[in-house]
Amino acid sequence: MSTAEADRVRRHYEPSDAGDGLIAKVRLALDALPGPVSVAALAGFDQFHVRGLAATVELGELLDINSDSRVLDAGCGLGGPSRHVAETYRCGVDGVDLTPSYVEVARLLAERSGLGDRVHYLTGDLLALPFADRRFDVIYTQHVVMNIGDRAGLYGELRRLLRPGGRFGFYDVLAADGKPAPHFPLPWAATQDTSFLLTEAETRTALASAGLIPKIWRDVTAAAVAWLTQPRPPASGPTLAMVMGPRFGQMAANLARNLGEGRLRLIMARCEIG
Repeated sequence: MSTAEADRVRRHYEPSDAGDGLIAKVRLALDALPGPVSVAALAGFDQFHVRGLAATVELGELLDINSDSRVLDAGCGLGGPSRHVAETYRCGVDGVDLTPSYVEVARLLAERSGLGDRVHYLTGDLLALPFADRRFDVIYTQHVVMNIGDRAGLYGELRRLLRPGGRFGFYDVLAADGKPAPHFPLPWAATQDTSFLLTEAETRTALASAGLIPKIWRDVTAAAVAWLTQPRPPASGPTLAMVMGPRFGQMAANLARNLGEGRLRLIMARCEIG
């Protein structure tokens, strides 16, 4: 993406140079947790997508990952999904994210959870990844592509990195047919300036242009609405509000409203090389 676009997206996730503050808060939160740090203990904090860890588990099962797989988490955020995959399937995972402080937090959590030898993180642009062709068996995105306007370019870059027989999976937000305007702010964008939503037809066209053919396509919107609107007990550990600040409550409420009103859809899919 362009430098200006990348800067706008980065400022959304890391406002007012808050990166060092986030890392310090995470260290304090980790020190307060009893016992070893586990994937489950941090699921309310580092699974930055609707339905949290449960959705990550479902996507992993969809992609036939095993201990020999080399996996790329494209847009890894705070590293929760990549650590789940590494722990569950005992495989190696690379994670890339645009936001430097998120990458630093992901590294810290990997060290504290004893997974530093299986997961590796770097800051980078998903449209220009620093990996050789055909490096990965599995690539996935979760609530990432909404910030990327050049969707065909993104899928083409991910296709470049897939080995023969590789799988690309995603769990992402799509626009409803007709593209009704969503209510902002949302977890990935405060305004339309950094939100790039495609319909199902547009998404399928972008995938096909990159040689990625959907083999499994699940509309999971209803499950997302149910999860977003169910009451929850107070969190006992760190939460996403620590990352996004007080604005996150309104963002989450607007996401539930948009999904409930049919303005947005949530899709989980598996694609293979065409």
